Amino acid sequence: MSKIFQRRALLLAAIVPALMVAGCAANTQAMKGAASPTEMESPGADTSPEDSASPGDTAGGGQAETAVQGFFDALKSGDVDQVTDTFADDAVVLLAGQPTAEGSEAIKSLFEKQLQGGNGMKQATHTIDETRTAGADDAIVRATSKQGNDNMRELFVLTREGEEWKISQFMNNKG
Repeated sequence: MSKIFQRRALLLAAIVPALMVAGCAANTQAMKGAASPTEMESPGADTSPEDSASPGDTAGGGQAETAVQGFFDALKSGDVDQVTDTFADDAVVLLAGQPTAEGSEAIKSLFEKQLQGGNGMKQATHTIDETRTAGADDAIVRATSKQGNDNMRELFVLTREGEEWKISQFMNNKG
């Protein structure tokens, strides 16, 4: 197991449980129309401007968010190569109801199946709910999507490769 993969696994083990617990309550409210993600705050949360990520965020949160938006745009375009290019070479994808895809070829094959026939991705809507940096080279992005009649919860782990952010792990499930 490579050091990079070990680092990502530890990062996931440390952060995912907290994000999922916090995100489940927020996603349920947002999907019911109770509040938009930008309006929701956790009790006692510090919402100072430097804590939130924006597209111009030099700490990497905004750049990671832009990479996830690129993934969503690629899905809508139906371009499998463009979708695959948003992932790191050793990425892992866990789509609800599908076998785990590890590495570029497996991810490409998975999305070829997902995108054939148009399966409603062109009309899907995607919302980035939260972005958190984890050091200079890692970030977590939590999002929700509406795909046909399905509300999906999505979690992305991204890593910086040179100047570019790539998705290293992606998983989703129905909300």
